Order: sequence, then C-alpha cells, then structure tokens
Amino acid sequence: DNASGVSIVLELASSLAEERRKNPQTMKRGIVFALWSGEELGCLGSSYFVGHPTVPLKNVIAYMNFDMVGRLRENNLIVEGVGSSNIWSRLIEKSNVKAGFHLNLLYDPYQPSDVASFYPKGIPVIHFFTGVHEDYNRPTDDHITLNYDGMVRIAGFAQSIIVDLVTHAERPDYVKAALPEEQRT
Repeated sequence: DNASGVSIVLELASSLAEERRKNPQTMKRGIVFALWSGEELGCLGSSYFVGHPTVPLKNVIAYMNFDMVGRLRENNLIVEGVGSSNIWSRLIEKSNVKAGFHLNLLYDPYQPSDVASFYPKGIPVIHFFTGVHEDYNRPTDDHITLNYDGMVRIAGFAQSIIVDLVTHAERPDYVKAALPEEQRT
C-alpha cells in the first residue's frame, strides 16, 4: 500500500541481483524481497509471512522495512528499531558516511509497522521512514509530491547496510527490549 517503499524494495532487488551476478563469491547469504499489504489493518501480509514462512525463520537474520520513504525533507531520515541489535548503530553510521543524512535514530523496536511481525520472533529489525505529512493516507498523496532523488539516496544507503549483512559471516545479535508500558495488555 506504499508506493515509495515498494519502489525502493524493487530497486534494491534489481541492484543487489546485479551485485550478486558480478560478485557471487562475496555474498554469504541470500536475500528475500517481499512486499506486504494490510499494514494499517494489523500487519496482515507480514503476519501471514511469519506464520507461513517461505524460508525457515531461523534463517532470517534481519528484517528491513521501507514504508513512507518518499518525502525526504531537509535531508532528515528516520531509522526506527535500531535497539533490536547492537550491530545497527555501527552499520548505519558506516553507511551514512557516504549518504550524509541527518539521521534520527529511534531505538524502540516496537513500532506500528510491519517490523511488529518480525521482532517478536527474535529477528532484528529496522524501519526506514521519512516522516508523516499532510497528505498521509489521502488522495492528494500523489507521485508529484515525491522526492525521487531522496528515494535514490535512501536506496543506496540501505543497500550499503544490506551488503554488509550478506557479505559477513556473523549473524546480527538480537536485543530483547521490554514492551513499552502503553503497549502492555
């Protein structure tokens, strides 16, 4: 349901397939690209996936989510869920040397997005986000409002992190965070 996120995932699939074709010996892991629907209705697509995975969840070392990434403004990029693994801060900082974003790192892995399906399963998560805006979930949220150059930069930034994940043998650690008080039932 989010064209900017879908566009970035499709671009990453294309560019990383080309990277794998050129340098197959460097990639120690496979990558699953998936697009979900029904996030606003309770993470329907991602919940279905973790309940009926196409690969064993024990083989999923990390989950990266792209939702509402088309409105980069003033070079500000939000990365949520950074506290789900100790590796994220280092990889994000390293990748941002080239990207040069003004980052707002949110450590809480309990986010109202599809990361909510993966994190409780012991999978480190991060979510890329450019923030809410006046056209959120409205018909006025149209292609002419997108920052295409910003989307290209976000894709490159994320690709750098992904390449680090798939070219190193070590698995990212999982940090179990306490559920925030307001989310306990």
